[in-house]
Amino acid sequence: MKKACLSLVLVLASAQAFDYKVSGSAETFTKWGFNNITPNTDTGAAPTDSWTSLFAQLNLKADLGAGLEFGLGGSLGGLAFDSTQNGPTSLNGSPVQSSYFGYSWDKNKVQNYIIQNAYLSYENGFFYFKAGRYQSGKVGEYFSGYNQGAEGYVQTGAFKLWGFWSNRRGFAYNQWFNDFYRVHGLKKDIFGAGIDFSFGGFKTSIFSYYVDSKVTAPGVSLTYNTNPNFELLGFRSLTRVRTLFPQANEHYRENNVSGRDWGSINASSATLWIDQRFDVDNFHFGVGIYKNFGNANELIGRYGNPVLSVVDFWTGGAYDIGQALSDMIAKDAFSGYGYVGAAYGAFNWQILARATNSPRSAEQSVALNLGYKIREDFKVGGKIEWFSDTTKAGYNPFAGVGVGSALAANRTDDRSHIFFYMEHTF
Repeated sequence: MKKACLSLVLVLASAQAFDYKVSGSAETFTKWGFNNITPNTDTGAAPTDSWTSLFAQLNLKADLGAGLEFGLGGSLGGLAFDSTQNGPTSLNGSPVQSSYFGYSWDKNKVQNYIIQNAYLSYENGFFYFKAGRYQSGKVGEYFSGYNQGAEGYVQTGAFKLWGFWSNRRGFAYNQWFNDFYRVHGLKKDIFGAGIDFSFGGFKTSIFSYYVDSKVTAPGVSLTYNTNPNFELLGFRSLTRVRTLFPQANEHYRENNVSGRDWGSINASSATLWIDQRFDVDNFHFGVGIYKNFGNANELIGRYGNPVLSVVDFWTGGAYDIGQALSDMIAKDAFSGYGYVGAAYGAFNWQILARATNSPRSAEQSVALNLGYKIREDFKVGGKIEWFSDTTKAGYNPFAGVGVGSALAANRTDDRSHIFFYMEHTF
């Protein structure tokens, strides 16, 4: 695929001049956990991981003319510090590395490089198409990271018809760094399609995701923005409602359970997210709920979720399966949250409080998020979060990785931590 892309670029370049742009970044990310107890799989004692990453990325984007664009880019990343690297051997080396930084899951080995961009795209006033490797997010809301596949849309007036295909998914960021992998296993690609309707500040989308022989997940999203052109001046009310209704394939459902001890895969399940935000000049506040009916996120919502635009549910512990995944998206979980914040030029802050209850655990957290752009090419930021996580009797914080027995009584652990990042771009 990469050879074909480069050949096309050379052919077009020989016919006419084209514009290009080189960009990149040098970044570091640190998570520091306050709970440093010694791991004990029998009692369920799991420390909160601490680690520091180093990350660099270089990208080339070429405008080939007539709406055509070519992109090629690579990244390097590694761990400068990892508190889990000398953990129990039964936990398969470093949980941090094997979970979310510097590992190739398909190849089952450490890998510190990735080609995250290698694509061709075409776009005009009403048509868009991109194929190869690229950052997702232009169509659909239930897929995140980098995609290996294709996406596109046709737009006319208030209507947009869109679709995408994913063969593999990867991460190339300062907090997440993993080579492209098959989300649902061999020959299990992800497909999504939908139709959007927009009128003024109102937008609705009817869509469906599909994984062969596993799941079909239709959904509806509604958004109402009273001030679509809001730029930190005046008043705005932003209401978002998202629903998803996964329908699991019967053969798959009968032979599988959740990989994170959430129980069996439901024949039918649902998830509902409602978020209400108000902006008054540079100040904002809001509330929201997130509710799962059954095991709704096991096959779709874990791999991209619109609630991540407000709440980060990847803040648990690395010793727990699912890359520090919170039980906010667990089976039958219910979460409520509220937030308040403001932006002052290059500086912004936000306080977010959340409470979650599920059959597996109960979580409460309060986080202070901070960000500051020192100059156009350099920014720093992070958060400090108090996080109490109670694993309920019958489960174990280690159970998802195949070790540890069910707890006889509830166990509460401190998952409080600090995030800190620095990013230089050019």
